[in-house]
Amino acid sequence: MNNNKSKFKQGLISAIIVASLILLTFFTAKSIFNVEEDTKISSETVESALKEAKELTTLKYHYKNIASFENSQQFHGMTIPFTTKRFLYTYEGEIHAGVDLDQAKVNINQEAKSISVTLPKTKILSHDIDEDSVMFYDEKNSIFNPLELEDYSNFRKEEEAKVEKEAIDKGLLKEAKDQTLKAVKEILLLNPIIEEEYTLTVK
Repeated sequence: MNNNKSKFKQGLISAIIVASLILLTFFTAKSIFNVEEDTKISSETVESALKEAKELTTLKYHYKNIASFENSQQFHGMTIPFTTKRFLYTYEGEIHAGVDLDQAKVNINQEAKSISVTLPKTKILSHDIDEDSVMFYDEKNSIFNPLELEDYSNFRKEEEAKVEKEAIDKGLLKEAKDQTLKAVKEILLLNPIIEEEYTLTVK
């Protein structure tokens, strides 16, 4: 009886040892494979890192502007008396320029250990007017040609478009492009595997 109990204990201990060895082998192999997997970067990994930034604003352009509006009714090229309406408009705004990273394209060469990221063109992402800064001066109305809400809204849209064009002509998008290339590199190089194992090109 005692002999049977002894054999049972020995068998149980042997089973536990075998099971432990199997688990040890499994976790060791898993650890090795995980290390190998971790040293590889997929395009999905890179795209995910970029998409977290979504619309990347790399340049903010703050400005103050003053503009005037004047309108009068015409007849055969001549201004009809008492139909002139006008106002002076001052305001501050901010333009954000950058890229939509959802449109970025990623190409990875595992053999050459290289990553190439192609970004879309930089563009104006938003244009916000500080409503508290808006002031109207020298308003002149006419009973024959009254100022209307449409006059203000259309004029505002025209002025915003004009300011955006002036900012672009001054190099807004070019500077935003340079800053974007630098920012994207910095974002991706936060991953130590990319920094240590891969050659990164952003264009």
